[in-house]
Amino acid sequence: MQLSSNRVLYTIARIFQIVVALVFLLAAFLKALDPRSFQEQIAMYGIFPELSGVAAWTLIIVEVGLATALIVNLFPRVVLPLMMALIAFFIGITWYGMSIGLGENCGCFGNLMHRGPEQVIIEDALMLVALLFSTVVLWTHRGKTYILRLAVTLGMAGVAALLTAVSPALPVDDLVTQLRPGAHFTAWPVDGLYGKDLNKDTHVVFLFTVESKTITADVQQMNAIAQREEVRSAVGLIVDGTEHLTRLMFEYAASFPVAAIEPRFARPFYRTLPRVFVLENGVVTHTWSELPAPAVVVESIQSTTP
Repeated sequence: MQLSSNRVLYTIARIFQIVVALVFLLAAFLKALDPRSFQEQIAMYGIFPELSGVAAWTLIIVEVGLATALIVNLFPRVVLPLMMALIAFFIGITWYGMSIGLGENCGCFGNLMHRGPEQVIIEDALMLVALLFSTVVLWTHRGKTYILRLAVTLGMAGVAALLTAVSPALPVDDLVTQLRPGAHFTAWPVDGLYGKDLNKDTHVVFLFTVESKTITADVQQMNAIAQREEVRSAVGLIVDGTEHLTRLMFEYAASFPVAAIEPRFARPFYRTLPRVFVLENGVVTHTWSELPAPAVVVESIQSTTP
């Protein structure tokens, strides 16, 4: 008796396939919207870091292709073992990351969600068991219309590749980063910020890097914002080391206090720098993925401040 002929077993196997596929699709498209961050996370493992860009693109496309193939049940004897092999690979690489001290974020969902390696391994193991069950049930299943299913699978993989290519130009920072209106962070690990409590009052915060090719012009525009009368407090947070703080004050003449923020804390806040946001008693009210005009910042502050 073919297990796939049992309606209950077949339905459960298909549900398992689709659930696992949806998890992979969500993860892949979030990474496609921020491929640079995913590339950085791959490079941190130290395995051929010069190929991290190629690896990031390849994994995104492969994840989308295999996930779509699971949903449409394309070639289950091929796709199911391939997806299980991919999950086993992720378990192995996560375990390796733990062994070298990379225990804070697996990068599975880009910068949107952070999960510890133990949680990742457990979740991947559960998906592996689910797909093993689906493989046993669907091994003898024979489907039809493979041409249409193959076309859908290749089409989705192509969409993933296109999205990865154009995503840097898309205004999706609030979607794929943890810095968005309504977010609240109880702690700000910064060094060099004295007399300022970012969880009280209203602050315009500039998140930037001194390595920017336009740093001089950037600081001038930040100064223009900070010097507006309506802006009661403007703060700069650099993702570089504290050794650059004096340079910002004297070489670039920053007219606002600047502190160095811990890079691991700041990285989930941005895709590219600079990024600007308004804090109202510790809550993010507005964000910009580029330096806004001073009048825009003032209008935003006035719209939220009583």
